[in-house]
Amino acid sequence: NTVTSQLLQRPSFPMAALCLPKCPFPIRARVASTSKRAAPFQASRRPAVTVQASAPASNKELASEFTGATVLQLIGGAAPAALAAPANGLALGAMIFTFGATSGAHFNPAISLMMLLRGKISSAKALAYMAAQVAGCVLGALICCWLFPGVYTGMGLGAPGAFGPASSLSGSALFGLEALGTAVLGLTVYGSGGAPLGVAAALMATIMTVGPWTGAVINPARALGPAIVFGLSLTTVGLYVAAQLAGGALAAVLAGAIHDA
Repeated sequence: NTVTSQLLQRPSFPMAALCLPKCPFPIRARVASTSKRAAPFQASRRPAVTVQASAPASNKELASEFTGATVLQLIGGAAPAALAAPANGLALGAMIFTFGATSGAHFNPAISLMMLLRGKISSAKALAYMAAQVAGCVLGALICCWLFPGVYTGMGLGAPGAFGPASSLSGSALFGLEALGTAVLGLTVYGSGGAPLGVAAALMATIMTVGPWTGAVINPARALGPAIVFGLSLTTVGLYVAAQLAGGALAAVLAGAIHDA
């Protein structure tokens, strides 16, 4: 009929035009805007480390290592044994988020040794980092003396962050556990580029596994800081530190065999 033929003769147009207004912005601009918004999230997952291998340690880098080590000693050392794994892991992850883009967020002489052996930092920077890390852990232990009742210098075992092996553990087993635990942490740091969640998970898993036997110190600065402030056995501390540095060296060897750079 006439009405039907008139309807069929009308020009057709997409139904989407009835519902969707014309986009006032170029698609390219919208994509660029989206990529800009995504950048902070990506950086928060894996801090952009800009530390130069041959450059000397800057004041900002040393302040970052010192402050991060202080916080780790304070929070990790003061946490009750039942919460040691999450407290240490969360504190380390938070400090990597905070200082990763400034210093690389080592906070651990064994990690600095690994980076030195892999050619990522100079020997002068590695030694400066190590000194800052130990000094930070000493300060963290001293703050415990100030904050917590009944905690004092020379307190010995039982002080926050103090450590010692299980009575049934041999010296060689202690050395092996601390070295392997440190190597696991180092490999995670190197392989993940210092990703906070990955490094925190590795630390927590190591503490839950090694902690009942050695205390899972796996950090020479965390060993020396409480030892200096609370007067721990130098023989025991020396064994811990040697094992942890050996673990850092082992991590460097394994990282070189596994990773291209």
